[in-house]
Amino acid sequence: MPTSRKTPRTWTLGLAVSGGADSTALLAALADLRDALDFDAVVLHVDHGLRPDSHDDARFVEALAARFGLPCHTLRARIRRRPRESLEMAARRTRLAFFARMTRKLGLDAIATGHHADDVAETFIMRMARGAGPEGLAGLKPVSHVDGITFIRPLLGLRDSDLRAYLRRRGLTWREDATNADTSILRNKVRHVILPFLREHLDPLITEHLCKSAAILRGDPSLGEAASRRFKSVHSPAPLAPTVALKRDPPLGEAASRRFKHAPFLLTISPATGYTPRAEAVGSLPATCEMSRAALAGHTLEVRRWRAGDRIAPTGLNGHSRKLQDVFVTSKVPPSVRANLPLICDAATGEVLWVPGYRIARSVAVESATAPSWRFTLVSGS
Repeated sequence: MPTSRKTPRTWTLGLAVSGGADSTALLAALADLRDALDFDAVVLHVDHGLRPDSHDDARFVEALAARFGLPCHTLRARIRRRPRESLEMAARRTRLAFFARMTRKLGLDAIATGHHADDVAETFIMRMARGAGPEGLAGLKPVSHVDGITFIRPLLGLRDSDLRAYLRRRGLTWREDATNADTSILRNKVRHVILPFLREHLDPLITEHLCKSAAILRGDPSLGEAASRRFKSVHSPAPLAPTVALKRDPPLGEAASRRFKHAPFLLTISPATGYTPRAEAVGSLPATCEMSRAALAGHTLEVRRWRAGDRIAPTGLNGHSRKLQDVFVTSKVPPSVRANLPLICDAATGEVLWVPGYRIARSVAVESATAPSWRFTLVSGS
């Protein structure tokens, strides 16, 4: 159960939870991050009443919210279709109306949903089949605004299989909607027939590459500048990313906020593919790099200042290492900048993985131009 607080948190987030694996993972992950990112959360659930077991879903979500010490608001709806309106559209309209009421009533800053990478790829294919243009193919956005509601989708960089594996590791169950197996529904046909065929016969990474195309069309694969300002701390747009431990180990944002009280900055971590060569000045912000998703899986990262004796074994030196002091001297980084420059390190080993503006450590180098990676962007904060 959460501990009582004398002062209100900075902001309040609604969690749209259906009880499926994606939204259950969303609830569990964000519940863990409340203290690190200084926000309150409430669970929102709509019982559409369209299946015989929908009431069981509602009870499951209410019990799950109670387990994590979160208030839960449930709407037991009666879906009424308007002329020429599909059942799906009527259900969506009902949900949006409920979210709008809760946003006003509870003073919510945003509502988080459990959409993930598979949703992005499925939407891309369905809209491409209809001849959609760039805006339509861009699909699901990390941040969007509908009817006065701000929606955030922090799981877009993760696969459905990632979320289910995360829940199994935590010993959490979820509800399965039997209609998700009905391939007479277009999205289910894309999910269970078309994408598996493309994955087998065209490209094993078809989902990741469709997500990359959608991100290019959006023009911004991260949560965006507005969301970074809202978080006002080190923050991952994909909270379940294997680069940040969510249980027992200190979250990345918590570690950074303790160490940088007098030198604030913002760190955004977003899913990417491959890497981009850059010519940035050592020690200057903003700075960006990519690290291998596979190499960082299961690791806890730490943001800290430079320490005497620190070394880095960067790419391009055949495994040899350099003292950070030598890197700073060679690059003519002033002592005042060195003292406050945030470094990305492995929390368990202390290994320096990235000096902003310099090369990354060889141990976390991205394997190829098509390999999954995480993009780290550091900017000065206020």
